[in-house]
Amino acid sequence: MHHPKLLRFNTVQAAMIPAALLCLAVSGCAEQQPTTPALAPVARSVNVPFNKFFVAWSETYSAGPVQTQQFTLDSRQNRQYADYADETTLSFARANPGRLYIHRDEPDQYCVAPADYAIFYHDFVVGLRGADPTARVSPAGFAEPNDRCCPPPVDEPCRQRVHSIGYAEQFYNAYIKNYGVAPPVNEWRFHDFGISFAAGDVSGWWSRVDREAAWSVAHGANMVLGTWGFTNWVEPESTFQEHMKQVIGLISNDTRINEAVYWARDAQIYARHYLINGDGSLTSAGETFVNPLTDVPTDVTAIADSAAGVAKLQWSNTTYAWAAEVEFWVQASGSNSFIYKNTERVAGPGAVQTASNVFNIGDNVKGRVRYYNAYGQAAWSPFSNGVSMKSGGDAANKKPWKTPLVCFLSKRIQSKPCN
Repeated sequence: MHHPKLLRFNTVQAAMIPAALLCLAVSGCAEQQPTTPALAPVARSVNVPFNKFFVAWSETYSAGPVQTQQFTLDSRQNRQYADYADETTLSFARANPGRLYIHRDEPDQYCVAPADYAIFYHDFVVGLRGADPTARVSPAGFAEPNDRCCPPPVDEPCRQRVHSIGYAEQFYNAYIKNYGVAPPVNEWRFHDFGISFAAGDVSGWWSRVDREAAWSVAHGANMVLGTWGFTNWVEPESTFQEHMKQVIGLISNDTRINEAVYWARDAQIYARHYLINGDGSLTSAGETFVNPLTDVPTDVTAIADSAAGVAKLQWSNTTYAWAAEVEFWVQASGSNSFIYKNTERVAGPGAVQTASNVFNIGDNVKGRVRYYNAYGQAAWSPFSNGVSMKSGGDAANKKPWKTPLVCFLSKRIQSKPCN
């Protein structure tokens, strides 16, 4: 099986081998050790705006509405891509201190041995930090398990061994064996199109991404989901948009993930569900990518046990991507208007009701619901129907002296229920 991103290159398969040779051209590169200790891993910041957390691969730079990652050096990008520590890269590093550099792309897809890539990466980092000691670094994105580089008959153990976590683990161990320390890594990168999962199997795909994130943190740094996009999922566009929302929800809630890069922004790069049309307008997938929080719950209904003085809200979901936020409003007995009472956040996704909330005798209760994620809230639903409380559920409305005195004493002395 050819990984979708192999379609980008015609000449890269042999291009990994000269990497160390180019590094050797830098004075003392092969022997020189990094001039500063490995910098701290890049941590996920809650202040990263949505459009800089979810970006997309592109052949041209864009600042919005879909911000881009390119296979090039560009000071406007959050992260720089570089094949070699050549003079072009080193000049850029001197002029732009403190940038983060991604060293090449998917060496496992071109059958580069993990031990060889460990040497290439070491020499790249040494050369780069010779020009900028504050430079931050990331190994290449490693591809998801697939048939590439497995001899026939291809089996699952080979797929797991030569790609993804299997490749990363071998790279990590080879680096330690060669240099006596763990590789300097500010963040790891994994690519995962979900090519081995049936269309729409978000939970199966996410279980693997979860393992990739866990491996990354266990090996010293958060991860970037360096490519996703489900290029082989053939399904109606509206169905794909729902799955995109679910994936965005999962990624944005995971603090082990620093960034997610979609494949791809543009139609000219092979992608089944690209984001931007040739005229610059957003596709339907692009509209969802830019603003996934547009759904509104329906059939919002207040349900009461008025004798117990409690009520809850129920609704029907229009997406299974988000948690829900609920507001209860109350019209007190004798009042002509409803006033806000409280907000309840219901864990999600997929929740369809709140817990029962306590109200006072005579209260008329209604509510509304909206979806929310780590970056904001969607529009409110219309208000529900109103329900009235015939009795009060709060302690203030309960009269303990209404319990027969003998019964009260029996409970206190014998700890027995009173019938």
